[in-house]
Amino acid sequence: MTDRSVVYARWIALLALVSLAAVVGMIWGELSGHRLVTGALVGVVLLAYSFILLFLRKGGFAGV
Repeated sequence: MTDRSVVYARWIALLALVSLAAVVGMIWGELSGHRLVTGALVGVVLLAYSFILLFLRKGGFAGV
């Protein structure tokens, strides 16, 4: 792996952790009745997913 790939891999790992935290927050929001929080966290997961895909392509992990 090149230095550039390592940087992208770290960002991907960070975004995966952010997504995991958002999913835990969504579960909490649904169980506690905070639907607005749940909706906002769905947006966070979607944004993180789009950046993960971007970093996968830019880091050369996707092969495209």
